[in-house]
Amino acid sequence: MWLLGMAAVLAGCGRGFQPRDYATPEALFRAALAEFKGERWANAQAGLERLTADLSARDPLMAPATFYLAMTHERRREFLLAAQAYERITDGFPDDTLAPTAMLGVGRSYQSLWRRPSLDPEQGQKAVAILRALLSSYPDAKEVEDARRRIADLEEWFARKDYDTGIHYIKVRRAVDPAIIYFKDVVTTYPSTKAARLSWLRLHELYTKIRWKEDAAETCQAMWKAYPGDPEVAIHCGAAPADSVKAAGAPSPDTTGTGLPARSPFGPQPLPRPGPQDGPVG
Repeated sequence: MWLLGMAAVLAGCGRGFQPRDYATPEALFRAALAEFKGERWANAQAGLERLTADLSARDPLMAPATFYLAMTHERRREFLLAAQAYERITDGFPDDTLAPTAMLGVGRSYQSLWRRPSLDPEQGQKAVAILRALLSSYPDAKEVEDARRRIADLEEWFARKDYDTGIHYIKVRRAVDPAIIYFKDVVTTYPSTKAARLSWLRLHELYTKIRWKEDAAETCQAMWKAYPGDPEVAIHCGAAPADSVKAAGAPSPDTTGTGLPARSPFGPQPLPRPGPQDGPVG
């Protein structure tokens, strides 16, 4: 009898977490949340998926269950599934208190899918679009500052991708005109990035090389204002005139209403452009 009792206990323990063992959605939600807090992601996901499949759209548990399911996917690095789950909250429950956090989660998940600047930036573009929507839809939410930082990080990557493409045209294809187009796009669309300074310097080098004196002079004027006292700018352009020094440091006007630098007149999102097929960009 003792052996039979122990076998029954062991059999019960071996079953592990089973969503069907919980009689009510509330009990299953509490159990799945306990699994989530214990970092038992597979168990949490099983319980939350069962809940979100069974609950009606108007059930008060639907939004939190979907939110924790999205976070579970994110913890498991299933970023596309995480983005889709977060979007179910932003689309279905835009007035819920979880909506701003979920919208940040959508942007964060798409950002995680863009692993490095040389790859296709489509997921990064989706991330920026969502994060900018967060700034406009929930301007007073606590998630706004995180969204702005992520937008700035993504724009650094966009700018770096275009800069690297311009460099490829110079070094591999020996093509000046396409390189100029990419460098000008960087300084126009992403003026606050590190790649913008490098792009101005490369533009000056190219204009000097092809003897476009007026354009070279204009790049110096722009660099004196944007990077006062920069030693590399001084090497290329010499000392800045007094009027340029006075104008330097003036902040760019914020015409977006988001606290971010003003954007290019071509729109808030960088448009995809064809890159070199055999170059370092993906």
